Amino acid sequence: MQPLINVIAYITVKPGSESVVLRALKTAEREAQAEAGCQSYVLTQDTQQDNRYVMLECWSSQEALDTHMQQPAFKQLIKDIDGLAELEVVVTKTLGEL
Repeated sequence: MQPLINVIAYITVKPGSESVVLRALKTAEREAQAEAGCQSYVLTQDTQQDNRYVMLECWSSQEALDTHMQQPAFKQLIKDIDGLAELEVVVTKTLGEL
């Protein structure tokens, strides 16, 4: 069984950019959920920092994630939040039985 690929993306929005960034994130969430290989793609908000969002993603394979990052919706998201938010991404994979 191929490991699932998980992405945890931390998006910290700069002051005054909240509505633009949130709109872009919600659009990306909706678009990604329809992509092949997307198991889950959920936007959440940090309960301690209102200006920090966390996108929780699960992909069926590295290839599915790679394809996602080439989609127009993903490229538009990166363009829309450029300079308006800081982005930190952690990519993990599920472990098989030991």
